[in-house]
Parts: sequence; C-alpha cells; structure tokens
Amino acid sequence: MIETLEQSVASPALEELKAPVLYTKDVNVWYGDHHALQDTSLDFHKGEITALIGPSGCGKSTYLRCLNLMNREIQGCQITGEIFYREHDINTPEEDLYELRKSIGMVFQQPNPFPKTIYENIAFAPRCHGQRNKATLDELVEESLRGAALWDEVKDKLNKSAQALSGGQQQRLCIARALALKPDVILLDEPCSALDPISTLAIEELMHSIAAGRAIIIVTHNMEQATRVSNRTAFFYMGEMVETGETEQIFNAPKSQRLNDYLSGRFS
Repeated sequence: MIETLEQSVASPALEELKAPVLYTKDVNVWYGDHHALQDTSLDFHKGEITALIGPSGCGKSTYLRCLNLMNREIQGCQITGEIFYREHDINTPEEDLYELRKSIGMVFQQPNPFPKTIYENIAFAPRCHGQRNKATLDELVEESLRGAALWDEVKDKLNKSAQALSGGQQQRLCIARALALKPDVILLDEPCSALDPISTLAIEELMHSIAAGRAIIIVTHNMEQATRVSNRTAFFYMGEMVETGETEQIFNAPKSQRLNDYLSGRFS
C-alpha cells in the first residue's frame, strides 16, 4: 500500500515541531495588591515569531518576564498558573533559574553589553556553563557573531571593549550573547525602541534569520514592526490577553472590538 503524505511525515521530529516548545495556562501576576496579568494562556512554537502588542502598562512585558521567571526576582511579585517548557512546569520554587535561562534567553530594551571585550561578552556564559576549551570557545564566538550578522563588523576588534560599539551593534551583540547558549526560545523586550531606523531594520532581518529551530517572542509598540516580523500576534489590554491569532488575521480582521479600536487609534 502506498503511504499517504500525512502518514509519511508523521515522524517524531515533525511531532516535536507541532508541539509548542513553551506554553502557559492561566498565568496570573500580582505586584503586591495590583493584579497585573489575568489568566493568560498562549502557545509558542519553534520556527515562529510571536509579537505581543498593546498599550503601555497592559501586561505584555509582565507576561514576557514570566516566561523565564524574571518576575520572581521582583519583591512582592506573585505568579500563579502553569508555565510549561518542554512539557515541564517551570513555575515552581525548585526550578533552576541558571539552567532555565540557558534555554530561554532574553534581550532587553536597552542594549546591555558586559563591561568586557566583544569576545568575552560571547564567551562568558559558555565558560560559566563549563566550556573551557579555547578552540571551542573561538568557534562559538565566531558562530554566534555570524548568527547575529555582526562578525564582519567586529572580527578584527574582538579584544576591544563592547561598549565602544554603536547602539545597534551592541543590541546585535546582546543577541549573539544569547545565541551562544543555543537557546530554544529568545525573548525580546522592545529590542528596537532605542535604535535608529537602519539599526531597527538590521534587528528585524536578524530575527527572521535566527527563527529557524527556535521560538522568538517580541514585545513591541510598533504595529508596523509586528506586521513585518511576526507569524502570530497576541493583543493585551489592561492585564488581559484579549485576542491572539495569525498576524494577518489580527491586523486585517480583528474579532475583538477593543483590538479594532486600538488598531484604528481610538485609544492608546
């Protein structure tokens, strides 16, 4: 009997691609008495870029910081609900944050290179995780900088201070630093808000180039950016995830009146 296409591709590798690498179920966040995020459930798949949009203070960055448990470090913050990474609920007191953040990397709004050389910015974390071989580290530094489209610009000044780079270069260095640990997930919290249009375009192109084999989640206030870079979009408003779906549907045929009002400029 001739195997159907659906049967032939139903391999374990394909099943892994179908399953979300990271997902949340009914996540709530309180800062003291303030209920900042309500019952949020979302899935994130390898090979996809998801944009989190909404007005300032709506909960999207709060949610993003839940995904690698950064909110746990904020005094008075309480997180309930389930956060699954590779089918393992990480929202437990026993979770090893050091190991978790090797797999779920983060890049912040303001570039934050270490006060070290370009080389050491990349090699520092792998060395902390036990990598001591100089040849391996050299290869990893080059691979990570190439992955961040920065190698050709810095290959002759690896021993120079990372803080001498331009803002756009520093942000790409921070992405390279995350790539060095070969994460499954990269979280980007408004990574282009402090950058000029040329640097922003470079970061957007970079997001597409590194999306294969990992999930990327980006918080952005820039609606045009969300449409350019993302496969899926989730809209947050007043601590609630209001609507999620394919990016084209979210922007062209929103189901929620609140989302429609936001996209048409009726509120911000």
